[in-house]
Amino acid sequence: MRKAFSQARQLNVVISAGFEQSFRSFIMPRMKEVHGIDVEPSIFLSAEALARAIAQKQNPTISLFTLDQGPWAQGKAAGVWQKLDESKIPNLANVYPSYRDADGGGTSVLVYMLGLLYDEEAIKANKIAELNSFFDLWRPEFKNRISIPQFSSTFAFAILSQTQTLLGAKDSSFDAAFAKLKELRPNIRAFTGGAGQILQLLQQREIWLTYAPQNLAKQATAAGLPIGWKLPKEGSVAMSHYMAVPENAPDIDGTNKLVDMMLSAEFQKDLAQRGGWGPINSKTELDPAFAATFPLNKQAIENAIQADWNIYIKNRIDLAERWQREVQS
Repeated sequence: MRKAFSQARQLNVVISAGFEQSFRSFIMPRMKEVHGIDVEPSIFLSAEALARAIAQKQNPTISLFTLDQGPWAQGKAAGVWQKLDESKIPNLANVYPSYRDADGGGTSVLVYMLGLLYDEEAIKANKIAELNSFFDLWRPEFKNRISIPQFSSTFAFAILSQTQTLLGAKDSSFDAAFAKLKELRPNIRAFTGGAGQILQLLQQREIWLTYAPQNLAKQATAAGLPIGWKLPKEGSVAMSHYMAVPENAPDIDGTNKLVDMMLSAEFQKDLAQRGGWGPINSKTELDPAFAATFPLNKQAIENAIQADWNIYIKNRIDLAERWQREVQS
């Protein structure tokens, strides 16, 4: 029997299209049934979500935002987010510590790993040796057959940061990484702006290899494409999709309930098995048959490399200009 609630309540939220299906099928009916709250989502890209959060700062009407970690960090620097109340969000305690803001200004809602996304048929047909390293992107067999992102995508900074890390360079100039990425230019066929473009290039056999998140392989195989994904031997870069509550958010009680439900092991399982996203609740238990082939197990999530987004915030304009000048032009 549905509970009776004294008055209608509605939360306006901004989420990513990437997990909209899980949100609509799992979160929305349960928030209504359990708490009597209608949740109305709007779908924004991360940069748009940040712009909306900043624009509504003086008079917020949106109670919750989800956005990639880079834009989230920009919002934190701008003083947009309030501290999450752990006493009201019990599931926050189950989030892997490295996927929560140390200052309490937000938490990852899901994680995805960047790895080697490749055309299995092209690899076999061209007798290319097994892929296992991040630096396979530089192999001469892939001349004019890879894609990497434009710097408008935070994936570009992740690649830059990973290159710098794996070269053993400690300075913040990224000179070593840019020099290495210049060597990659003969292999680059396209600079991509989003997941849809990557899938299109793979479908058209324009590219054979890229560095992209694991959930794209799930989307590609669902579309009938012979696409594989592999975790490089050096480890993967973890990309978090964060959620945060703006200062003076409407209905903070309802917002806390929503955040807690989104962090629950049950919703995290749905995100993984429906959408291929990595669960950040350490108590999440996946169905054994699914877990047997899912690459984002607990060890992979805990041990993944994370980019320093504080460096990104401080230097993103200069880095974007340099990327355009030295890598993309």
